[in-house]
Amino acid sequence: MTGTPRRIGWVFALMCIIWGTTFVTLKIGLKGTPPILGVALRNLLGSLILFVIVRYRHLTIPFTSLAVKQYFTVGLLNFALSYSLTYSGTQYIYSNVSALLWSAVPITTAILAHFTLPGERLTFMKGGGILVGFSGVALIFAGYGFGQSTNLLLGMGLVLAAVLAGTWPGIYVKRSGNKPNPIVLSAMATGIGGSVCLVVANIFEDPGSMVWNPVTIGSIVYLAIFGTAIAWVAYYYLLKHMEVVKLSFVGFIAPIIATFVGVIVLGEKLSLIVYLGAFLVLFGIYLTDYKGYRDLILGRK
Repeated sequence: MTGTPRRIGWVFALMCIIWGTTFVTLKIGLKGTPPILGVALRNLLGSLILFVIVRYRHLTIPFTSLAVKQYFTVGLLNFALSYSLTYSGTQYIYSNVSALLWSAVPITTAILAHFTLPGERLTFMKGGGILVGFSGVALIFAGYGFGQSTNLLLGMGLVLAAVLAGTWPGIYVKRSGNKPNPIVLSAMATGIGGSVCLVVANIFEDPGSMVWNPVTIGSIVYLAIFGTAIAWVAYYYLLKHMEVVKLSFVGFIAPIIATFVGVIVLGEKLSLIVYLGAFLVLFGIYLTDYKGYRDLILGRK
């Protein structure tokens, strides 16, 4: 798969759409699934699908010291810890609030990248774009509100901790200089993360409380195929061809999509200020590199 600007643009858009729908899906699935067990089942099924692809395409799985470090860094921090915190926190807050909290990813990524990736220093335009985008997220918060939950602060804290845990793996892979095959890396990392979560779920949760009905099964299957297998292969493909800070702006776009999916699926109402916030988010992304994003849209090299 080559990295032409048009293809990169389409893959980036696909990622935004998929991750924009996963928050509502996991929220629905949590009604009948213990959170850590849900993460385990999602990752293990996603890993199985990815390993079938690895086998079908006769891909080599490297076991060098660096490759193994990448598998475990991504698997433990991203697919185990970050996912578990997100699922656990989303039990107590609205799905789109969880998605909006994940919009902090470009901020944490930009800060870490500035200190760890020499080629991705913060510039005036990048910093300004991040501030504009984050102000849009703030407007969405203000216009939509948080709803009512006795465990609201706990839920928000868990999701914000998930954001911190999920920021480092992408930077680590980029920083290592090794460009792993995205299918192989995703297959290994989801397998590791899913296996760890399965052990944790059997220790701290009651797997027998899982409600096996079409809704819970459907949510797990959707999250495994689209939210895990397809989305993360797309992510690590894009990581080869984009700056990690620009790629992190998926964290700004996905919450907007999640908010509107909530309107369609859950019948939630939005105010005009939310739409204004969505516009500011998109405008902030454009400001970070308006020439680059213009070329992506137009398919220029």
